[in-house]
Amino acid sequence: MKNFLFALFISFMFSSCAKRYIQVFDTGTMNTKLSDSTWVFENDSVKITYDFWKVKGVMSFDVFNKLDNPIYIDWKSSSFIYNGNKLNYWIDESQTSMSSYYRGYYYNAPLIFPGLNKYDAVQTSSSSTFKPERITFIPPKANYNRQSGFFLMRDDYYPINVKCNSIVVSRNDKRKRKTKICFEEFTYDKSPIKFRNFLTFSFSETSQQLFFTDNEFYLSSVKEMDLKHFLGKSTGNFTSGKKHQMPFAKRTSFYKRIAATECIGYRKYYRK
Repeated sequence: MKNFLFALFISFMFSSCAKRYIQVFDTGTMNTKLSDSTWVFENDSVKITYDFWKVKGVMSFDVFNKLDNPIYIDWKSSSFIYNGNKLNYWIDESQTSMSSYYRGYYYNAPLIFPGLNKYDAVQTSSSSTFKPERITFIPPKANYNRQSGFFLMRDDYYPINVKCNSIVVSRNDKRKRKTKICFEEFTYDKSPIKFRNFLTFSFSETSQQLFFTDNEFYLSSVKEMDLKHFLGKSTGNFTSGKKHQMPFAKRTSFYKRIAATECIGYRKYYRK
């Protein structure tokens, strides 16, 4: 009887982890400020606005030139720095871009069989070689957007401590139901992820008069929750396109869907 109850309990735990789960990662900052729900750095020359909200986190940023004169960003002298490791924004080598065009059409084919549709298709492709821009020109009072191209969460998931804190809340998609959120929080000193955006600016393409910005961020917390709670209440329909409220979406955070075997319940009872 005891063995049956234990097997039933383990089966329940596995079916619970068979649900779809999401981890949401929040960030903190050392030298930017929160403005309009995003991290912003500003000095006399530039305003830099950040956005991390993508799967696994990809830092994108807008650089606005506040001056009445052009400014230039030197990507060779700029870097994305991840846990102390320098990653280059610019590499002195050519790259190849591939593009494809696919065209198809239907037509009735009564000679084959009445009412039968036949489908023909033609596919063409081309490639071009280019060299990435080393110096970016930003006109006065103009904005420039760029993605870093590097993931903030490089692993498949973050292994939250199985003894972490948790709270029980009403589910965002169905308020009468409850769900549990497990979470772990970090100070800057204890954070497992720290990253910086180091940019080098000048006032002309050949000028030696440089100024720098060095914005630093860190992982401040990670939350694990049911996917339905993460998505929230659905809106629209199949005709107009089904959407969700996404209550956790914000530009200072990012997210990652995790496998059933990576959820806290599974790791707690199967990986002792």
